[in-house]
Amino acid sequence: MNEDAPSNRLQESTLREYLIAVAIVGAVAWLAKYAVPLLGYRAIAWVFLAVVVVMAVFVGRGATLLAAIVSALVWDYFFEQPLYSFYIASTEDRILFLTYVVIAVTLGQLVAQIRAQEKVERERQERATVLQVLTRELAEAADFDEMLKRAVQYTAGIFNAEIAILLPSYSGELCLHPASTFKIAQDEYPLAARVFDQGKAADKFAPNSSLRATVYMPLTHGATAGVIGVRFKESRAPTSYQRNLMGAFSQQIAAVIQRYQMQEVSEKARLLAESERLSKTLLNSISHEIRTPLAVIQTATTHMVEFRDPPLSAFQKMMITEIQEATDRLNRLVGKVLDMTRLESGRLKPKFDICEVSELVMMAEAETRKELAQHKLKIELAADLPPVPMDFELMLHSLANLMSNAAFHTPAGTEVKVTAAVKDRTLRLSVADHGPGIPAESIAHVFEKFYRAPTARTGGTGLGLSLVKGFVEAHGGRATAENRTGGGAMFTISLPLKDISQSG
Repeated sequence: MNEDAPSNRLQESTLREYLIAVAIVGAVAWLAKYAVPLLGYRAIAWVFLAVVVVMAVFVGRGATLLAAIVSALVWDYFFEQPLYSFYIASTEDRILFLTYVVIAVTLGQLVAQIRAQEKVERERQERATVLQVLTRELAEAADFDEMLKRAVQYTAGIFNAEIAILLPSYSGELCLHPASTFKIAQDEYPLAARVFDQGKAADKFAPNSSLRATVYMPLTHGATAGVIGVRFKESRAPTSYQRNLMGAFSQQIAAVIQRYQMQEVSEKARLLAESERLSKTLLNSISHEIRTPLAVIQTATTHMVEFRDPPLSAFQKMMITEIQEATDRLNRLVGKVLDMTRLESGRLKPKFDICEVSELVMMAEAETRKELAQHKLKIELAADLPPVPMDFELMLHSLANLMSNAAFHTPAGTEVKVTAAVKDRTLRLSVADHGPGIPAESIAHVFEKFYRAPTARTGGTGLGLSLVKGFVEAHGGRATAENRTGGGAMFTISLPLKDISQSG
């Protein structure tokens, strides 16, 4: 706690204390007139000295100093010979006068200093006590709102004031918490916002005004968590001790607010991680369990096609074909779920081999031949394509996914174009179509897991493009999507050859 400098202690005395000091000296002088015949005028000086020392215990330093000077002059004028004159005839009386002044001023100041130190110590103990109680009150709260309610109630009682707590919303705007005991005027919100931004206290108080003083302080403990407003029930400005204590209160409250916020973030992160873990475990378990009956179905339908006695009808053959297609589609879906689980768990590590890009494109064309049967497939490969280090299976899945995606989202009869070229030490594999394109608001989200554009046709899982992104980024590359100038969409896989070579 920062205390006032010693040079400012004279200002602690009020006008009332100065008047009391002069009145007491006058009263003692009046009584001393009757005691002079019994005590002698020199003994009266020591009476005045005792009065000044006792007075120092009850009034401020300035009033004590005034009492010492006035009493010395009164003694010289009314009691020391010659009377009613400030002239001191006797050398002994001169020494007595000077000694009196020095002793009165020194003792008065020493007593006042001791009194001031005692006041500082008392305030320090009071500060420690109230902070300890505040800490206990906040610690006993059951939740965040109750903690703030207790903070407001205890602070209001200590400072005899109304309290407002302002905390930032998700948008960053300061909002008044319901635990507050007074509503902040609209014209004071900019002041509170400035306190929050700058981390410095500010007053809403005009000197010589009947308006009640309001002090806004940042709730700061390392970082600023909010703002506390203290509106005093008296019109005078708060003292330095009150300001220092308010600063300590704001730090204590801020520390508890931040602890609650950290606990909330930690709990949300824990729940999210637990949810993700359970989700991955469930998907992984279900995917493996589904593959077993799928294998049985595939085997059974394969044998059913070979039935000769009795021969299958055309309708039966059609139904078996539909079962096989549905089984293949479900098998691919399970494979995608497993691949996504491997990606998110970090278990997927590309196995780099030197591969021919032309072979990669031809294999992707073979895998998607059925999906692209009603489209015009155009393949353009640059003549100077070098062998590229990559995980062939992962890149085959990526390119085939892009080609299947183009076939799924574009009308039959339109062209799907696959190009491969090297530019700036980067292999660029692009799949372009002439379909409706991607809605502008969806471009930034097309690679997100389970995301589907609002205009997308029904069907699909929303996993294919997220797998492409994961496989490509595992290679140190990048997958992008954009709309073509002439219509349609284009997806591009960019693999930096230098980085891939070093990874291999």
